[in-house]
Amino acid sequence: MSDRKSLLNKRRRHSVIAFEMIRLDRTAAEPLHEQLYRQIRDELRSASFTDGASRLPSSRALAVDLGISRLTVNLAFSKLYGEGYLRSKARSGTFVAHPLPETFLTADKLATRRIRRGGPKVYRPVGHRPRISGRVKAIPDQRVGKQFDLGALGAGAGVSLVPGLPAVDEFPIDIWEGLRSQVLEQKGVHLLRHASSRGDPDLRKALATYLCDFRGARCHPDQILIVGGMQQAMLISAMALLDPGEPVWIEDPGFHQARRVFILAGAKVVPKPLDREGIVIARSPKENQPKIIHVTPSHQYPLGMTMSFERRTALLDFARAHNAFIFEDDFYAEFRFTGPPLPCLQGIDNFSRVIYAGTMSKILYPSLRLGYVVAPEQLIDPLVKIRSTMDQHSSAIDQATLARFITEGFFLRHVKRMRKLYAERREFFIKEFNKLLDDRFILQIPEAGLNFVAWLRSEADFARVVRVCDEIGIKPSPLSFYCIEAKLKPAFVFGFAAWTPAQIRESLLRLASALK
Repeated sequence: MSDRKSLLNKRRRHSVIAFEMIRLDRTAAEPLHEQLYRQIRDELRSASFTDGASRLPSSRALAVDLGISRLTVNLAFSKLYGEGYLRSKARSGTFVAHPLPETFLTADKLATRRIRRGGPKVYRPVGHRPRISGRVKAIPDQRVGKQFDLGALGAGAGVSLVPGLPAVDEFPIDIWEGLRSQVLEQKGVHLLRHASSRGDPDLRKALATYLCDFRGARCHPDQILIVGGMQQAMLISAMALLDPGEPVWIEDPGFHQARRVFILAGAKVVPKPLDREGIVIARSPKENQPKIIHVTPSHQYPLGMTMSFERRTALLDFARAHNAFIFEDDFYAEFRFTGPPLPCLQGIDNFSRVIYAGTMSKILYPSLRLGYVVAPEQLIDPLVKIRSTMDQHSSAIDQATLARFITEGFFLRHVKRMRKLYAERREFFIKEFNKLLDDRFILQIPEAGLNFVAWLRSEADFARVVRVCDEIGIKPSPLSFYCIEAKLKPAFVFGFAAWTPAQIRESLLRLASALK
């Protein structure tokens, strides 16, 4: 018994590697064990592991997690053993070899080794692993290699129902290209030079008018900074306000990129629970006062609730009393399907506590990489200083085109057309989902947004649904992916906006048939 206890204690001292991003394609020509070998090998190459502290999960546990046979796992492990990536330790398990083999190192590595052979000097790569900063290691992101290719999440290639994708095929690209040609003709070479770090003046003026008229904001063009999307807006704001280790409150579950960005900025991320009215703002005596509170009041992602007016005013009072800033992430606000869009939190802020940010990725198209920050006047110069140091400015041509797109009425027309299109697809998804999958899921219907949360009726079905979705190419996200400390019942987040009714029906039929 004492030997067994000693073995258990020894295993507890080792950190077990979590291969969370392994994706096996059962339709590919490459055998499953080769796919598994290659993905584990690539992850070992990209990460930093310490001898004696990095243990692999057992072949049995990994087989269960991936829904494959233990033989497949053992074949992959045997190849990794043969190439020197793994080593076994008696009665403890399988560990990462230290140092890793040099066979994968190529000539583009920085260090070289000089070898004398009695003739000309020959230079060969050294088995040198670069030291990765703690900042990178702290980011909760296990992707490697091609998993960073977000284009693979597109609506084609058999991948369907990914949350958060807009219908880019409905974007009026002919109008956009016409306006682009016009601004190039009028401003010519001026648009090829460096642009303002604040952003195009015409675009900031157009956005100020739109936000005041249609989002209930209170701002002027000099309060607006044009950025490269929502994540850059968060990063710039965090760098302007936070010193390393200072706390940021974020919603839990919440937007996973917010957690990554604030960790990259050196913040201490504090997950806060949600109730039906939004973020719970009570602070325990042991918690430090937050410097930033990140919220999605118009449409909480991924659960979908809209923050109540009472909670909004309480949040503003809290921020004022504790000298904190609220980062209002207003994505999806234009796509509300029960009543008109609600006014933004910034519009009722009387004490300059709100940093308001929006993005064009969900309204127009993701690769545009244009967003905006509306900040209190005293913060604008610090934000611009960081932006100018980071990457100077966004594309001058795209900014000038977007300014014309807004001022000539095409933007508002596009928003209204897409709201109608998404409302139709939303209703179709609800009807088909409940008809085909009501026996396994309870579909939660939010007031706004481009995704649904589907709660499993039986928690025991979770692993099977994951396996089936992976096999048939349907890609909802497990709700747990968005959680930090929150312990919620098993559910999946489905997207619907990027697919036609025929594609939605086909995907849901495939899922229902596979589960039966």
